[in-house]
Amino acid sequence: MSHILAVKVAQTETLLLSDGSSIETAIRKKAVDSVRVHPLGAEGNDVGDKKHHGGADKALFFMAQKSLEKLTALLGLDYDYLRDSRFGENFVVSESDENSVCIGDQYRIGSALVEVCQPRKPCNTLSKNTEVPETRKIVVETGLVGWYVRVLENGVISQGDKFELIKRPYPEMTVAVLHGLLSQPAKTLDKTVLDNAIACPPLAEGYKKTLYKQAEKLAQKSSESAFFNTPEF
Repeated sequence: MSHILAVKVAQTETLLLSDGSSIETAIRKKAVDSVRVHPLGAEGNDVGDKKHHGGADKALFFMAQKSLEKLTALLGLDYDYLRDSRFGENFVVSESDENSVCIGDQYRIGSALVEVCQPRKPCNTLSKNTEVPETRKIVVETGLVGWYVRVLENGVISQGDKFELIKRPYPEMTVAVLHGLLSQPAKTLDKTVLDNAIACPPLAEGYKKTLYKQAEKLAQKSSESAFFNTPEF
């Protein structure tokens, strides 16, 4: 069974970069033993870009241990991902990953109940934070994106808690499948899979908006992806 290996939170700070620029961000989260969670997130945690982050459908962000290990190796990053964050994750999970976690999954973690509602849509803050220019590109191409959950029942989540699957209504809708619907050229997509994703009730409405754009591009047989043409990216 999967377990929570790390719990992390942070407040927004001004992060000074080596090129002299700065960003306001809470992406560099620090490990804590436990955290109380509620529908709008975790106590003691914040987001820098409130236009595109935070809210009920991005209450908490999870990343797989396996994905973090792959990303840190690919990007040549040297830090302890169980203590610090370069990708903004609130929780690090053992065993489970983007290929095994599905949209609509409900997990009991400690005394909280959460529901998986969307993959992350990687933004340029990732590249700024790591100071490795190709970070966002690598995250998108590898699909090592992590996933957001909404909080169905308030509670406390602690390091070592079980990541216990309670319900899986959409086993075909893995995080990896959903990410693929945005990261691939529209004309290569399976229309049935795309239509089923758009009709999937637990999938966050914000994610569906980009899928609608993909459906339009698919109808046009476009080689573009709507994910790379949205204003926030």
